[in-house]
Amino acid sequence: MARQPVLVVMFLRGGADGLSLVSPTSDPDFIAARPPSLRVLREGDGAGRVISQEVADVDFRFHPNAGALADLYAAGDLTLIHAAGLTESTRSHFDAEARIERGLFGPAVAPGDPSGWIGRWLQAAAPGGPMPALAVGAAAPTSLLGAGAAVAENLTDLVLAEGSGLAPALRARLLAGFGDHGPLARPIADLVGLSEMVSARLWSQTDGALRPYAPSVAYPENNRLSQPLMTVAQSIKEGFGLRVATVDVPGWDTHADQEGTFQGLTSGLCDALMAFWRDLGSAQQDVSVVVMSEFGRRLRSNTAGGTDHGRGNVMMVLGPQARGGRMVGRWPGLTNEVLDEGADLAVVTDYRSVLSELLTGHMGMANASAVFPGFAAQPLGLWG
Repeated sequence: MARQPVLVVMFLRGGADGLSLVSPTSDPDFIAARPPSLRVLREGDGAGRVISQEVADVDFRFHPNAGALADLYAAGDLTLIHAAGLTESTRSHFDAEARIERGLFGPAVAPGDPSGWIGRWLQAAAPGGPMPALAVGAAAPTSLLGAGAAVAENLTDLVLAEGSGLAPALRARLLAGFGDHGPLARPIADLVGLSEMVSARLWSQTDGALRPYAPSVAYPENNRLSQPLMTVAQSIKEGFGLRVATVDVPGWDTHADQEGTFQGLTSGLCDALMAFWRDLGSAQQDVSVVVMSEFGRRLRSNTAGGTDHGRGNVMMVLGPQARGGRMVGRWPGLTNEVLDEGADLAVVTDYRSVLSELLTGHMGMANASAVFPGFAAQPLGLWG
């Protein structure tokens, strides 16, 4: 089991609609801006679960397909931060993702600094261990730039980043002849054989043998997040020294036909996340999960049954260490005079304030200045 704090960063790529995920259902401007199909309703079979909160005099509700989030919130394990995000205005996916994952702004930034915020944490904390960082996706994200000990997995191939150090049993089993600092960017399938890899994508170091992971709970079938989250859960429980894991969740760019697409995305995210959380068992006490996206969606729907790129969004922090079951921060409202550029939910909480409190409150940093140089975090009281 994990003996040191672990941070799992889930990135909803494409710009998730936070106004649907955590929805201000009673706000008259929200009701006027969207058809019922793109709003969470308060009555009927598809009504959303009420969110008890003290941030605003608004009836906030979880999307009806986010029942797992509602359960975690009711249990006091989930915290919500709405109207959060990147304070610099951009509607480009590429630009917003790069800015958020680098986390560097202002005069304190060294010219040409290529690092990402997780990479800087790894450099500052120097956690050691056989596998301090794991990136689950097609490639390591920008947030891990500057980190030499990162491992990336894309569901069928485990790619070992150059300079990574693995558990001795894994290194001896899979990397014989390659050395500790050689060209390790090779799929494990090349080393152990593709057929064996497909049947044993996840590993165990208990006896130094490759074998499938047996989770303690059933993960949802036909869910693209189940296997990535099983990989993270096993990496925590097997004692590989994991401290930070990133999980990419693509597909949230809902310009057209948002209703059905968003329902499926939300169910997939929430059901897999709940299975992961239950699978951790007692290791929950060591783990915090932050869920974020590069930006939200426009308040007003478009003519294609979807929403376009917006600004403010909801961030979520899962973990019993924080004072969960609350919405924190500030809700700016949706009247025209407070919307960003008259179109979007404004950003009133810099996303770095959330990450800074995770790093200091959960990961044990004295302060986050080495990770976010020149940034003065807004106190949110996640651990207050």
